[in-house]
Amino acid sequence: MNKLQKKDTSWNSVASWYDELLKGDDSYQAKVILPNLLRVLDLKNGEDVYDLACGQGYFANVFAHMGASVVASDLSKNLIETAKKNGKEKINFYISPAHKAQFLKDNTIDTIVVVLAIQNIENIGEVFAECKRVLKKDGRIVLVLNHPAFRVPQGSDWNFESGVQSRIVSQYLTPSKIYIDMTPGEKNPKKKIKTISFHRSLQDYMKVFSKNGFAITRLEEWISHKQSGSGPRQIAEDRARKEIPMFMCLEIKKI
Repeated sequence: MNKLQKKDTSWNSVASWYDELLKGDDSYQAKVILPNLLRVLDLKNGEDVYDLACGQGYFANVFAHMGASVVASDLSKNLIETAKKNGKEKINFYISPAHKAQFLKDNTIDTIVVVLAIQNIENIGEVFAECKRVLKKDGRIVLVLNHPAFRVPQGSDWNFESGVQSRIVSQYLTPSKIYIDMTPGEKNPKKKIKTISFHRSLQDYMKVFSKNGFAITRLEEWISHKQSGSGPRQIAEDRARKEIPMFMCLEIKKI
């Protein structure tokens, strides 16, 4: 087994929390990402889909229900166990690092989907090299990520001043590795749970795509569905949500 497969992942510790989050009907995944993603994918019956870094199988199950032939993998053993337990469709799940898909043969996948995961993966050059190996000649990768220009962990925030809600970005071009506190209210250091996120600029992603023989064929920016409650900031906050996208969707294909 690959060393990265043996290594624990921070997402093992938050697997149950993430599963509960996606069971709600007002999440970003349910209200924003899923409907937009299905529109972009326009899946065909029998399409060979690889859900890379699939988490607990939320999207993989939908793809399979729509008639796609789905394979899915994640580094987190706990998330894959949850995916298998919750699975209602015929899906082959694997515990595997994102840059190793030994269970897939060369040139066998039509579509690779990576949803809100690429920013949690460090060695993305190796990941896209592996994606290129398993994709068919006319295959594609569809990525959904937190918008790299507006959602910079510890480098961006909302600001309200003079009746205007705006987004402040204090860091963008510099790549960074950030530890995200998933238990902000926990006082005991031993019970703290942290995940890791990697910020990259758009040009960083472009360089990796180009180096691995991919070009962007589609780009969309998706806004939040949330609405503010009544109050002095309601109009400004709702207006800002419609102007500043929280998510980006990229389709890339082999050059």
